[in-house]
Amino acid sequence: AEVADAEEAEAEAAGDPCVRAAVATALEAHRVLEEHVAACDGEEGRRCLGLGEEWRSHPTRQGVDVRTTDAFCGQAQRCVSRDRGCLSAAPRLHLGCTSAASRRSCGQAGVNGAIGVGDAAASSEAVRAVLADPDKRRLTDPLWQSTEVVRSLPSRLVRIEGWRTLEFGIVTERFKAPAVVVSPRDSLVVRVRLKSVDGTRVRLVQRSVDAPALAVPRGYVRLRLACGGYQIRAVAPDRCTTVYVNALDPNGYVPKPVVRTTMPDRAMTVAKAAQAAERHRKTGKWR
Repeated sequence: AEVADAEEAEAEAAGDPCVRAAVATALEAHRVLEEHVAACDGEEGRRCLGLGEEWRSHPTRQGVDVRTTDAFCGQAQRCVSRDRGCLSAAPRLHLGCTSAASRRSCGQAGVNGAIGVGDAAASSEAVRAVLADPDKRRLTDPLWQSTEVVRSLPSRLVRIEGWRTLEFGIVTERFKAPAVVVSPRDSLVVRVRLKSVDGTRVRLVQRSVDAPALAVPRGYVRLRLACGGYQIRAVAPDRCTTVYVNALDPNGYVPKPVVRTTMPDRAMTVAKAAQAAERHRKTGKWR
């Protein structure tokens, strides 16, 4: 009976136009992540040779190759702003590139991107735990405040060849301000967690959606996430490589010095996760 109920719920969700739009957004986000991971984690090694001239290389820190750009959309993203849908009984939901500029053209300059690539002397499961477990989130992101699941969706609706979908849904997150002159941010995103069929890679993929019925918390500004996520690839039982991608429009004024500091720091999530996982391997403690 439980299986039948689950299949009925899945069929109902699959027929919902807002869910179909969420699936399309998830697939597009995964495609963008896939392109950037391929550029940074292929046979050419960790030098991100395929990213293009838009990406600036920064000095390697703690073994992490750091690249940033202020023209992410023009590099690899294709606009899917024509998708429309809704969440439950909420008004119409806009999916895809969400700012007015990006609806006109995906090549807008308001989306800043950061990529970090590095190794960890720890298992891929340990690194994943650091990045995915809310209890450990602040080890890699001191600005993170909270995550709330708005709506869980049937994972089997997202089908990607070579991957198993472990989680699919809509989530909202809140973040502290990175500087006194900047407002705190929140995000509303489609989120997908996946594991490769061969078991060697795990991915998390996120992309913003707009839902007017889900109001922005008072005092916050809703950022626009063009593509966010990571891939962790196991190369040995106690060694793995992580590619972290974060591309967003803060949707408001942020001083350039803050952007120039925070974007490379986002890429350093790779190093922070590796340090915590390696510490746990040696001492049994995450902190």
